[in-house]
Amino acid sequence: MKLLIRNALLIYPEREFQEKRDIYIENGIIKEIGDNLHINNIDEVIDGEGKIIVPSMTDMHTHLREPGFEWKEDLLSGSMSAVAGGFTSIACMPNTSPPLDQRSFIEYIYKRTKEINLVNIYPIGTITKGREGKELSEMGDMYLAGAKGFSDDGSCVMNSEILRCALEYSKIFNVPIIEHCEDINLTLEGSINWGKTATLLGLKGMPWTAEASIVARDIFLAQLTQGKLHIAHVSCWQSIEMIRWAKKYGIKVSCEVTPHHLILTEDYVKETNYDANTKVNPPLRTKEDQESLWKALEEDIIDVIVSDHAPHHQDDKLKEYDLAEFGISGLETLVPLVITYGYFHRKLSLPKLLKKISYNPSKILNIPYIPLEKGNIANLTIIDLKKEKIVNPLEFFSKGKNTPFKGWNLKGWPILTIVNGKIVFREGKILK
Repeated sequence: MKLLIRNALLIYPEREFQEKRDIYIENGIIKEIGDNLHINNIDEVIDGEGKIIVPSMTDMHTHLREPGFEWKEDLLSGSMSAVAGGFTSIACMPNTSPPLDQRSFIEYIYKRTKEINLVNIYPIGTITKGREGKELSEMGDMYLAGAKGFSDDGSCVMNSEILRCALEYSKIFNVPIIEHCEDINLTLEGSINWGKTATLLGLKGMPWTAEASIVARDIFLAQLTQGKLHIAHVSCWQSIEMIRWAKKYGIKVSCEVTPHHLILTEDYVKETNYDANTKVNPPLRTKEDQESLWKALEEDIIDVIVSDHAPHHQDDKLKEYDLAEFGISGLETLVPLVITYGYFHRKLSLPKLLKKISYNPSKILNIPYIPLEKGNIANLTIIDLKKEKIVNPLEFFSKGKNTPFKGWNLKGWPILTIVNGKIVFREGKILK
């Protein structure tokens, strides 16, 4: 197929640069980039006015629920949700049932990815066997099978010596240890941020100390071992200050943030009258925390934006607030949330924002990043900055319809996704 996109804004996240150009793609390969291109026998021309083209968009923190929880999500529905969200690659966390703690499970993810043939899925293996925090998993064996990092996500590795060993061992493979930072002794039975709002609502709170104290411990362990540490879903200003300090002293630490922690605060739980779709872990924090996250994003203290896509069946959410499951379905709203609130409201530059969902996660996980260059295979997303749409979870390809953004009007939606040269999503439809 010969596809010409005229006068689109091309984003080069690796250089934090953008330019308006035509781009010509033939049979999945970028053949030409330039001005006023003249190409014969074109199959289709797309008007790029108001549209941006971004290479290799990657969500490095998703939960695809397979194996074990296929009624919530599976690799097929998760793949469809990913490409509809504009992603060419995703990483899936290992808190499945059974957990991804052996070579055979890593190989299974790759086998199903190849069969589905929609999006690149890279598995994350567990740090400890069964995610029990007692004994290291066979990390080397999983790495050789293709694991791109290790995490007990959903749980923190509470044993400091186990985590020290994991950081030490992971250096052999140069892969990150991705930590869910939560001292569970401080958050037991909690469901919302600890503080005034929790008291007013009569809910048990989860203090910021539970996160920040583990962030501090893990940073010191990374300093001791020189291992690569990645802090998952950071949510409070105290954690940010610890990470800022670590980066200043050259410790190998990176971190990520979610759109819901950037855009919502604990007050939204009250405003929505205990809507369980606001229940996430870590919990929505305060306005002060929210502002610190935006500042850290702009200053590049925060490296990555992730969805923390955590789909649930509606039965898991239609409960009393403190009994409902944690997590929201986020793959299909991440991009318009970032564009609406990061670009249009906060006026952050597109290359800076999009670097955090393309180049940076690729580099942290050591997975392919394919820039917009002549001769490269097309692995890119077209986003329409002018397209406005009301979030309707019933339209999600994900099995999870749980989102706190239902009914919100967002701007800047993905309209076309090309993965490894093949168009897989276009204008609301999955193409196989």
